[in-house]
Amino acid sequence: MTPETATPLETATSPDTTPRPDAPAPVPAGTVAPPETVTPPGAGAPGASGASGASEAVTSGLLGDALRWLRGLDGLGPEEARGRLGRLRTRHPGADMRLVWQREAATGDYHYDLLLPSTGGTVSLAFAPDRAIPWPLRGSQRSGEQVVLRVNGVDVQIEQVVSLLDVLWEDAGLAVRLVNGCLVEQEVAASSADLADEELQAAMDAFRRARGLLTARATEEWMAERGLGQARLEEIVTVEAKVARLRRRVTGGRVEDFFAEHGAGLDVLRVVRLRYGVRADADVAAARLRERSGGATAEELGALATALATEAALAGLGTCRIEGNPREDLAALHGADADGARAGAVLGPHPTGDGGFGVTVVLAVEPAALNPPTRKIIERRIFGDWLREQRRHAHVQWFWGSTARTDALDAALKA
Repeated sequence: MTPETATPLETATSPDTTPRPDAPAPVPAGTVAPPETVTPPGAGAPGASGASGASEAVTSGLLGDALRWLRGLDGLGPEEARGRLGRLRTRHPGADMRLVWQREAATGDYHYDLLLPSTGGTVSLAFAPDRAIPWPLRGSQRSGEQVVLRVNGVDVQIEQVVSLLDVLWEDAGLAVRLVNGCLVEQEVAASSADLADEELQAAMDAFRRARGLLTARATEEWMAERGLGQARLEEIVTVEAKVARLRRRVTGGRVEDFFAEHGAGLDVLRVVRLRYGVRADADVAAARLRERSGGATAEELGALATALATEAALAGLGTCRIEGNPREDLAALHGADADGARAGAVLGPHPTGDGGFGVTVVLAVEPAALNPPTRKIIERRIFGDWLREQRRHAHVQWFWGSTARTDALDAALKA
């Protein structure tokens, strides 16, 4: 079952026009509930990823109350249906539940399922009115809904567009990002804790500040350009805020331990990086740099490296970059040579992964400190490790591509 993506009903409330000196003009939070469905049945049961606690048993009383609640959704759209879910959760605070839906293309009606975790599986509860579309026609689509665009009267079907996405097979990182997005959405949807009005307002202020939307007029114009109403904007901000809350939950209390164990890998090395297209040219440059590295200062060695890079660039043989790299990033290129590298060290040449060969000169080393930027880096690493573990246990189904290609992607996802 695939959730229908549609623009929810807009509220009549408009952003306040009086901004505070230190924050954007607030957009009223309203009463729009956060999304409760991002995962179709089969992609994971509520709480299946291990982030949710134990749930109330699925009893006959819960099932009866849930069925009566589902009957009341007849004729409602997803926004109103999601808004009503809070009442059912209030009556059964210990029950984990998720609402998913499907919009029937033939009629435009919505069919809802309520997912309830149970011992050994998940209970899916639904109610189909007598006037509902017959089961054999469920999921049918109008032929026009397969058309993505039309050029000079010629239709381009969705399968033609998908066939052009061969980059997915060449870049496993794209598949990782797609699956990561699904896993995060599952966790967000499984959370029964809604944002308080104050939390939503703070998230809205941060969202607008990050995009330079510091006045009500700027916010309204930004929304109009994207076809967003107030309710949809609040939905987007709510999801972002709940993702941030998930990150805090996953990384909470672990940053200091990570830094104590891996802090050396977060040292920043100021380097000159030379890249050559031919191994022999890289070998010559590395040899010349090592000849001078013994008695030269870091500044003199850096000057020699840039001089070599200039020669290589003029001859069309190489390129040069001067930058700061975490020690761990250099270790990915130069291996163990980067682990204890100090100012004056010459690393390489080593293959760069794009057909070239890299030589790196270390000009200075800045020891890592547990400051706000480093803390953010560590939080990203911890969250990335958590996502990697979730991918290893995720059940991914591909509906496109050959078995050989999808097997290769599955192996990359679980690496």
